[in-house]
Amino acid sequence: MTDPRPSGSAGRHDHPDATSSDETDLELDPYDADADADADADDALSWGDESDASHVEGPAAASRDDEIDPDAPQVMSSASLVGHGVLGGVALLSSVGWIVSRDQFLIAFGGGLVEHVQTTLWLTGVFLALVAPLLWFVATILLVPAQRSGRRLLVMAVGAVLLAPWPLVIGGGA
Repeated sequence: MTDPRPSGSAGRHDHPDATSSDETDLELDPYDADADADADADDALSWGDESDASHVEGPAAASRDDEIDPDAPQVMSSASLVGHGVLGGVALLSSVGWIVSRDQFLIAFGGGLVEHVQTTLWLTGVFLALVAPLLWFVATILLVPAQRSGRRLLVMAVGAVLLAPWPLVIGGGA
């Protein structure tokens, strides 16, 4: 069998006069079958130091003793995120329910000035009933802190019950 090494590139251990300093030399012969594999593995796991041109210093890792920045965005748990989505959908369906049932509430009063004021106030109330579930949802998101996701979900659930289109749910008229 022939040696795959180019001529003149014998391994360090092939020389009878090899010393211990030759064994610790950092230049390894790629054809040396007896090369220290552990040194290569350690080099592969090294990311260099500050003198390395490709070294980039990352942010310091936060310890558990550090205080949480109140301005930093808060991350919600999966259950909280699903709860917000479900209650947001309920708020949207409540508004749709009020739109469906608004025909029951369209009442036109007589032709006088007082009756026009009554009609305007009545239609304003119907409009507010349409947008109230969505306004409650948005106000809860904006006013209740994200750290209090349980309280926020409770406030949304209370709004869903209070602002439900009860005439549509019960099936009665105005």
